[in-house]
Amino acid sequence: MKLDARQVKSIKKMHKAYLSLLIKSHENMSIHNICLEADVTRPTFYKFYKDPMELRLHLHETLLQDLKACLKISHPKEMADFGPEELPENMLGLFEHILENQLAYEVLLVNKPDGFFIKAFKEILLQYIEDGIATTKFLPKDIRAEKMFIFHYVVGAYIESITWWLQNNCKQDTSYMALKLLELSLHGPYKIEIEWKK
Repeated sequence: MKLDARQVKSIKKMHKAYLSLLIKSHENMSIHNICLEADVTRPTFYKFYKDPMELRLHLHETLLQDLKACLKISHPKEMADFGPEELPENMLGLFEHILENQLAYEVLLVNKPDGFFIKAFKEILLQYIEDGIATTKFLPKDIRAEKMFIFHYVVGAYIESITWWLQNNCKQDTSYMALKLLELSLHGPYKIEIEWKK
C-alpha cells in the first residue's frame, strides 16, 4: 500500500508516541494514550494497526529495514584501497542512521532495552560484519581466531560503542565514530605495536 505524505506523518507521530510512552511506563501503552500522545484519532490508529503490539513490530521493522539499507555494501573495496580520510560509506551510514533515529535507539537499546529488537539488530550487524570480512582478501590462515568468534566479538564492540555514544548524547560526530570504530576494529586500542614476551 502506497502511503501519502499525511499518512507517513501520522505513522511517524505514532512511532514517536509509542517510544515516549515506553519511556514513561509500559502501563501507559494503550491505544487511547498513544492517540493522545501522537495527536491522532482512533480511526487513524486502526487504519494502520490493530493494537500497540502491531505498532511496536512495525516500528522495529521500519528501523531495521532502514538499517539494512544503509549497511548494504554497494561498492566493495579493499581496506588498502581507502584513502587516509575516506571512510566506508556503510560505516558512516550506520552512525548517520542511528543519529537520525536517536530517540528510537536510545529507548530500544539503552533506556528500555527491547530484547526482540536487540536480537534482530545484532543479526543485521553480524551479517554486515560477515559481508565486510568476506570482501577482504585475507585467507583463513591470516585471521586470529575462528570466524564466528570474530564476528560476535566485533558485533559486541559495535553495540557497546553505539550504546556509549547514545548515552553521551551523540556528542561525537558520525565521521569520528565511524573512523574510531574502524581504527579500533583493524588495529586494536594501542597506537604502538605491542611486542609480546615469549
